[in-house]
Amino acid sequence: MTKKRVLILLAAIIWANPDQLPAQTTGKIAGQVLDTATREPLAGANVMVVGMPIGATTDFGGRYVILNVPPGAHQLKFIYIGYQSLTVENVGVRIDRTTTIDAQLKSTTVDLGESVTVTATRPIVEADKTSSSVHYDTDELKSLPVEGIRNVLELSAGINKNADGTYSIRGGGAYEINYQINGMKSLTTNTGVPAYGTGSKSDNSWKYDINPLAIAQMEVISGGFNAEYGNAQSGIVKVVTKEGGAKFSGAFIAEYRPAGQYHWGDYIYSQNQFEWTRWGHEAAWLKELQFKDSLGVVNAAEARRNYQLWVKNHTPSDDNIFGIYDYRQSPYTRYLFSFGGPLGKNADKMSFFFSGELKNKPTRLPTREKIQRLQNYSLVLSYKPTTQQNIKLTGLYQTYFSGMGSGSDDITWAGLWGSYGAKRKYTLIYDSPREERLFAQNLNYKYIFSTRSFLEANLSHQSETLYALQTPTPATDVDKRLPADQRLLEDPGPWFEKFRAYYTWSSVYNQASLTRFYESRLNFTSQLTNTNLFKAGFEASMMDQDYNASSSLCVSAFIWRTGFATNYKARTWTTAAYIQDKLEFAGMVANLGLRFDAYNFGVDVPVDKYNLFYPALGSPNVGLPQWEPSKTFTSLSPRLGVSFPIGAKTAFRVQYGHFRSMPLINQALDNQTYNGWGSYGNPNLRPKLSINYEVGVQQNLWDTHQLDVVTYYNDLKDQISSVYVKSATGSQNKAGDLKGSYISYENHGYGNSRGIEATFQNRNSDIWHYRLSYTLSQTNYGYYGVYLQRLDLTPELEQKYQYSAADYLAPEDRTHRFNGMVTYNIPHKHGPNWFGAWPLQDISISLIYKVNSGIAYYWSPEYQYAYSVESNRRYPMESQTDLRVEKAFTLSGIAFKASMRVLNLLDNRHLTAIYTREELDRYVLRSVTYMDKDDDPNRDYRLYNYFQAYKNIPRQVFFSLGIEF
Repeated sequence: MTKKRVLILLAAIIWANPDQLPAQTTGKIAGQVLDTATREPLAGANVMVVGMPIGATTDFGGRYVILNVPPGAHQLKFIYIGYQSLTVENVGVRIDRTTTIDAQLKSTTVDLGESVTVTATRPIVEADKTSSSVHYDTDELKSLPVEGIRNVLELSAGINKNADGTYSIRGGGAYEINYQINGMKSLTTNTGVPAYGTGSKSDNSWKYDINPLAIAQMEVISGGFNAEYGNAQSGIVKVVTKEGGAKFSGAFIAEYRPAGQYHWGDYIYSQNQFEWTRWGHEAAWLKELQFKDSLGVVNAAEARRNYQLWVKNHTPSDDNIFGIYDYRQSPYTRYLFSFGGPLGKNADKMSFFFSGELKNKPTRLPTREKIQRLQNYSLVLSYKPTTQQNIKLTGLYQTYFSGMGSGSDDITWAGLWGSYGAKRKYTLIYDSPREERLFAQNLNYKYIFSTRSFLEANLSHQSETLYALQTPTPATDVDKRLPADQRLLEDPGPWFEKFRAYYTWSSVYNQASLTRFYESRLNFTSQLTNTNLFKAGFEASMMDQDYNASSSLCVSAFIWRTGFATNYKARTWTTAAYIQDKLEFAGMVANLGLRFDAYNFGVDVPVDKYNLFYPALGSPNVGLPQWEPSKTFTSLSPRLGVSFPIGAKTAFRVQYGHFRSMPLINQALDNQTYNGWGSYGNPNLRPKLSINYEVGVQQNLWDTHQLDVVTYYNDLKDQISSVYVKSATGSQNKAGDLKGSYISYENHGYGNSRGIEATFQNRNSDIWHYRLSYTLSQTNYGYYGVYLQRLDLTPELEQKYQYSAADYLAPEDRTHRFNGMVTYNIPHKHGPNWFGAWPLQDISISLIYKVNSGIAYYWSPEYQYAYSVESNRRYPMESQTDLRVEKAFTLSGIAFKASMRVLNLLDNRHLTAIYTREELDRYVLRSVTYMDKDDDPNRDYRLYNYFQAYKNIPRQVFFSLGIEF
């Protein structure tokens, strides 16, 4: 090597890399630079990411590493004195992954500034993939026929959307996924129904909605994950937002869905319904005994007055006293925008990116809130004061106005709660809507020691505020005191049928939940050698919660009556530390890690759980007023993932790991009253544990397609189950052996999930792109121990209250699941040419087809009832086809786009789960749904719940217009 080249190499080694991003939100580019003719390594060659002050210099072996490259497509430029420069376009970088770009440079005797440009091709086999995951880039997200990034989760193998709108990965629980946005955790602190302890809200597991225009890349990890991620048993969802560039850019999209009815069956306020055919005409009222005196003479004026009030109270209108309205008249509207660019004269110093979304989504069924209103905004500011420092501030803000049990696409969670909810359609005002405000900020500071090592510090604050307010509502006992000509309500009578009576003076739920979350993280990353990337980190958090909720007339936790109430304050803290090492060799890539976690819910725990303190008015026993601090739990979680590439065609992988998560907030802290304690959380619950095993293989087919097959087994331990605890101050409203008990929780659950996933997709095609995935899986669960804990638990009672020794299919189990996604693009100046014009150019067509097994249920004739069997049948398979067509054209440098999105294109119907024995018998024996007459056309379910026969949404058509510049 010449002296000149040695000096160039030494100068490059001390050159500092000025632009670094958080390690968990970026990727890495690595490779080797060789002489084309001699195949000798070129030491001292400069490798730069075009448009960014990011780069590296090759070592004596011609190898280079560029850390912390933002996800997306980039240009990579290779420069070496005496050689033609080389530019590689379309270099795809993915979160937490290594993109390998090797280069060969051709020598030239005279430096004429010659340059060669080539386009990178994405490798068919991902050599450093050690667990199951999928990445979605911004262009792919924008082309899919989905409403937002939540729906993208359903396209990944092994991910299931539950009835209430939450998500499960490989049979895991609804809150076992760690959601992150730019490295910030998306918290869900209110997991239970207010003041009720048990149950859950709808559409509640992923708190932040992110504008798709703001997303640079999204990764969904459904297998094992590295030690730097914790508090999740099932998977990780990571979203990285865009940053401002050297030039100003922006986009705006307006989307519209026409008003209409979005459930099967008749309009629920139709005058064809049974209550109108019986009472919607004056003659029926004039025959009622209630309006006749002892001689049988009809008080026609009184009958007509009640009839007119009945009609007014049962007719949808803007001023209906009970909130009844025509829910078919409100259109869906959605507006998305983004704008970003440099701040100041030096674009390399400071930039911004701002985005927002405003969505008005009418509820499928009539609800108190009528329209769900969502607004979310994100702001990213980047500042580089020196070449060794980088500061990045991310701010997120969201407001959400919805109902407690509405929001999901499932009809049972779309409003009019559950089976009884159908009888509430004329008294909407009693159900309180919820208002949520979420505000999060993250400050990231990085100090760069060299091109191969840096220290990163993060400070995060999140504020979650949730309110559900009771409001005064009319009641018959108050109304009847008014003069007859001033009354607002018809008198009680047979015309009430079985609809909710006008029985109270206030709406049902009242809730105030204030949560403040603070977190600090410190991470060190170093590329020790070309094959060894080392990470270590520490984090600590504090969650300050103040929670108060009540139902009906109950305004305090210590009132002896039938209402519910919950009150608690907690300062939950967590700490964690990890070490992680990524080894990258030609024949093996390994991710090795160890994670330490500790937590304490920060509340006082009753000393005697059989004698809880309850100083209620009229209570015969106030219990024992003694407490002790909650316990601290610690755990170690080893993680191992290894990939074995075999040439360029095949790569095997093996993954093993321990993954733990904290108990849910309501399981640890909720304490609900119900004439005594109805439920009381257990802050001394141990962390839940999932031991995951995964074996997979990637195969390059025909140098154009990838086949990825994986088999997995997840062993679930220390899962949480509900138990009843007999207490001197337990609820008096429970019956039988449970009278005087309350609900609590123990680590008495277990389970397992196993399955095979196969994904087939094409690569490196600008015209066609398709991904087909199939999952065959089964998830079981079970419990052990006694379900009724008593201080006087004799061996005989212990046997009586013992959980049965049986495993059951989990509610999330689907057995078979197939997802197909196809996108076809007609590029610019392609397609038929008519007189010099290409009318079909710049058109994108995408199609999603999903089909999965129905949920499992139990049925047998009465004489064959088996106590140890919980699921022996399944509902029919469920399928849906979604379509999106987009046309783009450019005018004066501005790109205009018009699109149509059709959901449930073929109008498939998904049967709602049936929970009553009589209705289930009808369905199994005669295929009768809630809509069908059968042998009893006047049965309650047909009269009241007919619209709930099918849970999914009929065909929806959305239209959108947008611009980009």
